[in-house]
Amino acid sequence: MAKGLKPIDVSGIPELLRIAEEVRATKESRVLRRNGEDLAIVLPLKPPARHAPKRGKGKAAYEAFRASAGGWRDVDTDQLISDIYRDREASDRPPVDL
Repeated sequence: MAKGLKPIDVSGIPELLRIAEEVRATKESRVLRRNGEDLAIVLPLKPPARHAPKRGKGKAAYEAFRASAGGWRDVDTDQLISDIYRDREASDRPPVDL
């Protein structure tokens, strides 16, 4: 159910129950009117989101994983970290005058 909305039990209101069931079945919203004045909108609820089925790990995925092993072997990680911190501290923006 939508958050923050007060539920109304329509079990004892056959006409409203019929309208609600029609909206759910057709998935089309309806406007409730009285004497040409719009009173309310009846919207179909969206079904809860389902998670996509998990795909099995195929041979191609396994081979790609294996091929990535050692990908950072030739990177000087200490220099990389140093460069990252130096770039964070450097500012190439002009000073702001207020």
